[in-house]
Amino acid sequence: MKAIRFMEPEVIEYSEIPTPAPKPGEVLAEISYAGFCATDIELLTGEMVHIKNGNTTYPIIPGHEWSGTIVQVGEGVRDLAVGDRITSDVSLGCGECDECRKGHYNLCPNREVIGSYRNRQGVFAQYVAVPQRHVYKIPNGLSMEEAALAEPAATAAYAVTKARIPAGAEVLVIGDGPIGQLAAQLANIQGASKVLMAGSWDEKLAIAKKCGVAETINYHRESVAERARELTSGGPEIIIETSGSNSALNTAVQALKPTGRIVAVSWYNGQTVDVPMNTLIVKDAELVGSLASPNSFEPVLRYMAEGKLNVKPLITHVRPLAELEDVVKMVRAKKEMRIKILLKP
Repeated sequence: MKAIRFMEPEVIEYSEIPTPAPKPGEVLAEISYAGFCATDIELLTGEMVHIKNGNTTYPIIPGHEWSGTIVQVGEGVRDLAVGDRITSDVSLGCGECDECRKGHYNLCPNREVIGSYRNRQGVFAQYVAVPQRHVYKIPNGLSMEEAALAEPAATAAYAVTKARIPAGAEVLVIGDGPIGQLAAQLANIQGASKVLMAGSWDEKLAIAKKCGVAETINYHRESVAERARELTSGGPEIIIETSGSNSALNTAVQALKPTGRIVAVSWYNGQTVDVPMNTLIVKDAELVGSLASPNSFEPVLRYMAEGKLNVKPLITHVRPLAELEDVVKMVRAKKEMRIKILLKP
């Protein structure tokens, strides 16, 4: 099969490699679309935490967001068949440890992560093999392009679940990328009375408003904390921080309403970040971490199929997989508005 491999930092190879064979309990899928993510850039540069700590090594086939069709089933596979349209979890648990039995397979000590952790093959390729226990069927009527956004949608959904949004709460989402856009829509689905979004691109913020965000704040022109307090009753009760920026996390603490809750979704550069803990304590507030997307694929696929979660406006580019190097150049140039780029093998 054709596949993209990162051979070492900043070295991309598009070449022919053996097609994987499904092991017992696995299915082999032909990939329809694969989503490009900032994590893939971190793998390419060598800055990703898993590269730095040695849990991922070069060469690696990146990519972890996808949709596809089963072309082969391994021994012992049940309830899945050739021709089924599917996607899958990214964090693949062993299925046997205490964390997996509790449903926390994102915390499995034996886990692999598609396209990164422990070099589990990613989806920047023509085919991928995945365990049946991590596979989800794509509902009828949902396009393969839309289904390729199930992973970022599930990541956003898990963060929104951990936010425990009270009915009628006012919510601020920081970050206008895919996770922020999806988290904002999901906060509305979960019963928020008003959802605000802070970001840096007017075009992205305009898309967010079309998808249900009440008010937007461009942080290049306004103070996010001050504007968020003006637009709410003394500050947002819930803030979902998706940018991975230390300054954004500080802004969230300043903007938060007393007794509120901040959920941090993204990875932050470096081993530590500076958080105004005294302010957090004085506000009697919570800071919550959110890792990956356990038990969140089925609800977001259902929301998409029912038309409650609108991902089509977020797909701004579709490019052949062979053009990945050009995609990386475009992303790094930061001149062209993009939200989600899909790669087509």
